[in-house]
Amino acid sequence: MSGLFSARKGIVVLTAVLALAGLLRATNAAAQTQLAVEYYYADWNFYFVTSDPGEIAALDGGAFGGLWKRTGQTFTVWTTSTNGALATCRFFSVSFAPRSSHFYTDRADECAQLKQNPGWQYENIAFYLEPLTATFDCAAGTVILFRLFNNGMGGAPNHRFITDEAEVARMLAAGWSLEGDGPKTAYACVLATVIPGGTAEGLWRGTTSANESVMGLMLDDGTYYLLYSRAGAPQAAGAVQGTSSAINGELSSSDGVDFPIGLSLPGPLSAQVSGSYVSRNSLQLNIAESTGTRMLSATYDPEYEHPPSLAAVAGTYLGNLGHTYGESRGTVVVDSAGNVSIDGQDCDYGGSLAPRKMVNVFDFTIRAPGCPFANFVTGGILHYDEAARQIQVLVPFKARNDMWYFIGTKQ
Repeated sequence: MSGLFSARKGIVVLTAVLALAGLLRATNAAAQTQLAVEYYYADWNFYFVTSDPGEIAALDGGAFGGLWKRTGQTFTVWTTSTNGALATCRFFSVSFAPRSSHFYTDRADECAQLKQNPGWQYENIAFYLEPLTATFDCAAGTVILFRLFNNGMGGAPNHRFITDEAEVARMLAAGWSLEGDGPKTAYACVLATVIPGGTAEGLWRGTTSANESVMGLMLDDGTYYLLYSRAGAPQAAGAVQGTSSAINGELSSSDGVDFPIGLSLPGPLSAQVSGSYVSRNSLQLNIAESTGTRMLSATYDPEYEHPPSLAAVAGTYLGNLGHTYGESRGTVVVDSAGNVSIDGQDCDYGGSLAPRKMVNVFDFTIRAPGCPFANFVTGGILHYDEAARQIQVLVPFKARNDMWYFIGTKQ
């Protein structure tokens, strides 16, 4: 490996970024992964990466004069030592004044060495990276994280961490050096990204202009579910469901249906949904119905990219179930094989779960031979909210004139 100050120099940033070190890490304690986001300062030709939610919010909000802009490059890191992932130490230095430098290392010896160096301030464990295999490759479900070094161009060192091999080739042509091990010059491994660039796919959380809280799921086939609360209250009030087209940052849907739930009137309403998005970042939608139009502003939640785990979902849930015209208390039990039993007020029935590719959403199928409504329902989805220990199940009827749902908390 190269020496500390050539191979391991870290990310160079504005001196003002030192202030970010004091921001509270708003990390979801239940989550095991986070999205690392890359930023670029054009005047310096420098890159900076962070998975800290507070820093991401500050930089996206225009902190430090808005000089740091998203590049569109992201990768998913661990927040714990899951699967043997290694802690990545983060240090800060003003030795390159007027510029400053952040240094990241997942090598324990380098971390210990820098902690003894007065020129570097230890900040925290930034995230966790999975080490390479014995053959200098990455295990199934993960991809290579490459590290590039600017060779001191511009008078100060800068490193870039990316998974995009086409971008790696562009950086090498611009005079950067690739650092790592093995025939691919790999640095470490991160979770494979399962969302294609340029799409609106993902888990979105936000608020409407009517003060409704929204949990939105945009799936890979264009199907979407927007579960919304009562105005200013946590109780679920309904869900807008349909299929959408998302191209070049613009999203539209002409077949949306707004399904009020729990003794809500009027019944289902047609909805026209349109707006804009930035992949894995922000979503702005207009939801137009005969009763009026409300606007949704939402941000991406990387929980969507957590690998689906039937073991994590397994448990007993108590909550509300029903449809547009009725609601009751009920219990849902999910086992580790994906079998579901549902204890409702009118009849008992069951179902099954199947993971949707490598995201935290499951296809949900109802089996209810003793319940009349079973003839009307079709497949739906189940989402497991890790932080709230809650499942949300939404199953539209075949004719899309009603929707069965269950929202419950693990006991």
